[in-house]
Amino acid sequence: MRRRSKKKQREYVERRKLVRRMLEDRPYCEACPIWASHDGRTSYVRSGSVDIHELKRRSQGGSILDESNCMAVCRRCHDRIGREPQLSVDLGLAKKSWMQ
Repeated sequence: MRRRSKKKQREYVERRKLVRRMLEDRPYCEACPIWASHDGRTSYVRSGSVDIHELKRRSQGGSILDESNCMAVCRRCHDRIGREPQLSVDLGLAKKSWMQ
């Protein structure tokens, strides 16, 4: 397995700081209310956030250090975003490479 470059290592140190801060500042999932609204639910349990999801993937040019490209989500919502990519884009939970 290839080692990360020094530049990437520094980037991931900053990433870990961002993740820690965002999970502290945003303790509840930001996607739960969006999915609940889409599903027509009037009540739902807003789960605790455990992951940081990038709206625009790294492979599509998204930054892992740009807080405006990140949202705090629970595992269930993060999995659903991955399972339903087009719907996630439509709901604003993900972005295509050409989107701002």
